[in-house]
Amino acid sequence: MQFMASPKFVGAERSFVELCNELAKSDEVIAVVVKGCEYKDRFSKDVKVIELRSNPSRYNPLLYFEIANIIRQLQPDVVHTHSAKATQILYVLWKFMRFAFIATKRNSSLKATIFNKVPFAIGVSKEVVASIANPSKALVYNGIEPKPLGDVAKEDIFTMVAIGILQPRKGFAELIEAVKDLPFDFRVWIVGEGEQRGELQDFIEKFNLEKKVLLLGQREDTHLLQARAHLQIINSKREGFSRVLIEGFFYSDVVISTKVAGSIEMLPDIFLFDDPKEKIQEVSANYDFYKEQFGVLKKQYQKRFTLANVAREYRKIYKRVAGV
Repeated sequence: MQFMASPKFVGAERSFVELCNELAKSDEVIAVVVKGCEYKDRFSKDVKVIELRSNPSRYNPLLYFEIANIIRQLQPDVVHTHSAKATQILYVLWKFMRFAFIATKRNSSLKATIFNKVPFAIGVSKEVVASIANPSKALVYNGIEPKPLGDVAKEDIFTMVAIGILQPRKGFAELIEAVKDLPFDFRVWIVGEGEQRGELQDFIEKFNLEKKVLLLGQREDTHLLQARAHLQIINSKREGFSRVLIEGFFYSDVVISTKVAGSIEMLPDIFLFDDPKEKIQEVSANYDFYKEQFGVLKKQYQKRFTLANVAREYRKIYKRVAGV
């Protein structure tokens, strides 16, 4: 049984759905999702999806009764929660029901102490694992099922793409400010939706960048945008392990990033930056070199970050925790 308590469909939820679908190729998978979930129709036909009827507040006793009844009726071998809210809810039930229970933490926040209490915790990067004060823990990176690209032509001018939910922690406002004085022609695609859209549009207009910085909204073809762009930028202030970094290993010619979890584990120093403007100028001036060096990383990491490998690692942990 897999459980995530977020109704939105962004990076973490996408990874949740894809893991369920991959596991369902060989195992019976029950995906429990909250009322009003945006991604309940994205599971494969092999996944049994249960949408909860109760209000998804962690303070709603009816929610706990409903989930407890699902566990009693279906008797899952393992219950796996994703992110803090789902883990807090299931931990309350586990104290009374004592099922085989693991939880995945997706960021390095020290406030999420619930992962210190569960029987077994997973972190999606070394930094996240280090933030878990639990003797029973392991590292399992995220993965993706690569999409075919076919023949994709590059844009005519130097194009950068940045992908993520439009929130301050993703650093999109700082990226817009950084590119406003670049001494060459360029375009920036910002892909995603979120609460900061209006503020970012104001920033774009403030710097007269309407023709250069484009808010493309939520897209299903981000892999093609990554392939068409020359450079992918991760300007986040914090991450657990950026899913778009993994996608970059499959679709992008070059990825540069702030020094956040995941990126500092996978990228050599030449792809990390403190000042995005300075690094963008350096990459554009030495593009063939950066493309060649990133190509070496792509060959190194592509096999490692497939969903099949991720599911294999989780199955080992499930068997261990369930005593199979």
